[in-house]
Amino acid sequence: MSTTRSGSASSHVRGRAAIALVSVLLAGCTSTHPTGAKVTAGAGFDWRNRTYTVTCDGIVPDGFRAPVVDGAGRVAADASRPPHYDHYDIEVIDTASGDVDGDGAPDSVVLLQCSPQPSNGFLQEVHVFSSTGRSLGALPSPRTLQGDAPLAPLYDPGGLSVQHGEIIAEMTAYGPNDFHAGGPSLPLTVRWRFDGHDFVHVES
Repeated sequence: MSTTRSGSASSHVRGRAAIALVSVLLAGCTSTHPTGAKVTAGAGFDWRNRTYTVTCDGIVPDGFRAPVVDGAGRVAADASRPPHYDHYDIEVIDTASGDVDGDGAPDSVVLLQCSPQPSNGFLQEVHVFSSTGRSLGALPSPRTLQGDAPLAPLYDPGGLSVQHGEIIAEMTAYGPNDFHAGGPSLPLTVRWRFDGHDFVHVES
């Protein structure tokens, strides 16, 4: 997650500090939305114009429907319920295509970015769809890759590919001398394989 790759980004700049209420859940957030990548349709679908079901990397465990148009969308939140957000901004940041489920047809991998508002951060989640558009599931949260780092790693825009049945994700991880304000600095490549039910981390 050979392949096609693409990405897009918004033009406005966000601060790096996440609000204290969700400092753990907003691990890996940064102030500037990724730029320089373009997003195209994969496997015959227009992933910039579609309705996704997202959790904002676990903030809304049951998920919510998020329509995006031209790669972006805004979904109202129930501000009366924790964590008391007003809305969620959703963006399609990157896509890749290739055979993930082993049926010989090109599947699609889509990187979504979710920014709960009001806050100064965003979270990322990756969804995988079969060649027919059926959801195969989402990759495990970047928080599962955090280890002892202060924050979870971030996906690199344009860094998704599918190779030999594996989803390859280029990321940047936080090192021992990195800080939230400065962002992560350590290149990281993560591989996932679909076992028919879940996405399993493949050790390099």
